[in-house]
Parts: sequence; structure tokens; C-alpha cells
Amino acid sequence: MKKKTIILLASLVILSCNKTKEEKNIDNEPIDSLSSSNVDLKSQTESKEQNWYDGLIADYIKNSDNELIKLALKNKEEVEWLLDRTEKTDSTNYYIFNIGQDVTDENNANPRFSSDGWIYVDSLSKKIYEYDLPNDSLVIWKNKHYR
Repeated sequence: MKKKTIILLASLVILSCNKTKEEKNIDNEPIDSLSSSNVDLKSQTESKEQNWYDGLIADYIKNSDNELIKLALKNKEEVEWLLDRTEKTDSTNYYIFNIGQDVTDENNANPRFSSDGWIYVDSLSKKIYEYDLPNDSLVIWKNKHYR
């Protein structure tokens, strides 16, 4: 009887620790931001806080030379960005964003995110790099509108 009680107590302790750990991980994960390019940026998280990079990305979208982003803005589509992941290198940390729009079929079926491009935001220098797919490289984005 003592062995069963000890095993039961140990199991309960382990299960309660796992649940607490899962709850902590949810709170400590980077916030996935799904934000529009409008001036009133809204975070889709419960805290409704804006991240420091939201303004940089909104500026990038407004002044981008990316033809797909320009076309989306011209057609008055809502351009959004999704935080895909973070990547650590020896010299910096990058926030990697997918820029595009939510699209559906005619009857609002088959919802998906249509990508217009990818950018990397350097967390230390606060610089934006465009991902050059054919060359598999990063190219620093130079905002030609603020020279």
C-alpha cells in the first residue's frame, strides 16, 4: 500500500511540474505578431502591446521596393507580417518575418497566407535585411525615402 501511495504522489508531482513548465513556456515565448500596415497597429496577443520592431516593419512596407508589396498596397490590400522565428548567430539575433496577406477562395474557403517576401530584423543594430531567395543571402535594406 505504501508503494502505491508513493508512486501516486510522485506521479502527481511530476504531472503538476509539467503543467507549470508548459504554462511558463507559453509566457516566455516570443510574441507572434500579426499586424497590419495601418498607422494604428494592433497586436494579436492578449497583452495588446506593440513590439519595438512593428514601426520598423511598417516603415519597410510603406517604402519597400518589393514589387509584390507595392502591388498589394496599390490594390489597397491589407499587408501583414508574421513573426516566423528567431535565429541566433555569432554576432546577432534576427527576427524573421513573413510579409504578405491573408487570402481565401471566393466562398471564404481555404484560408491561407500569401507571402510577398521575407525580412530579417537585426535585434542589435535594428537594421532590416531583405532575403534574396535566388542567392540565398541577406541584403541590407536602405530606405531611399529618408536620405
